[in-house]
Amino acid sequence: MDPAYYPLKEVIRFGIVLLRVGGIMVFAPLFSSRSIPVLPKTAFALTATVAMLPAVPLGEVPDDFGLGVLLSCAAGQLTVGMVLGLVASFVFAGMQLAGQIISFQLGFSIINLIDPQSEVEMSVFSFFQNYLGLLFFLVLGGHHWFFEAIASSYRVLPVEGVTLRGPLVLEVIRLSSGMLNAGLQLAGPVILVTALADIVMGIIGRVAPQIHILIVGLPLKTLVGFSCLSLALFFLPQWLAGAFAGLHYALFGIVRALR
Repeated sequence: MDPAYYPLKEVIRFGIVLLRVGGIMVFAPLFSSRSIPVLPKTAFALTATVAMLPAVPLGEVPDDFGLGVLLSCAAGQLTVGMVLGLVASFVFAGMQLAGQIISFQLGFSIINLIDPQSEVEMSVFSFFQNYLGLLFFLVLGGHHWFFEAIASSYRVLPVEGVTLRGPLVLEVIRLSSGMLNAGLQLAGPVILVTALADIVMGIIGRVAPQIHILIVGLPLKTLVGFSCLSLALFFLPQWLAGAFAGLHYALFGIVRALR
């Protein structure tokens, strides 16, 4: 039986797609989870690569690939996937920040859980917000957006490699600033209500010193905060839909900025 022969250009094209897909696995939500073993991740990356291989026309792969060009090309392909995954992680980092603020306001900041995705401690509400957002992200089919962005990147980006330019860095910095904005938007109602509860308890403590504010205030503040959080959850799907729509636009905007 004759051994299978694959042209060098086919091997290079396969490597180009595999490196871009593999770069996503570094930072992208769900794909970067440490709870998923390496073997399933590898199998998934190879399957996605085979499915997306026709997106790279063979004619675009140069014939004169040297070692230096290959190394530069490999670094560029990894950069594309890693930047796309990093941009997507900003939204979830904002939700985790909101959960951290809510936990502090309601007195739950001392209670931490081990996140199976990152294997680090996070507060209860950060855990809740993160996985609620991840569930909604999967329902919207957001995990497909990464591969759509990669497939479209072959139409606008050279296969020889990608260089980090000023517009790309500025765009990533601008998107990273949205973490604080998202966190404050999600935690804003709880911050406002608990701050008002503190003011009311302070006034009551001055008017009626016989009331033990430290004993009454903390349960009341927690009850008011939970009530506000329950009402805020009603509007959370609408907020997430807008945030993920912005993420969808940002992913393809990053592809354009990489040119």
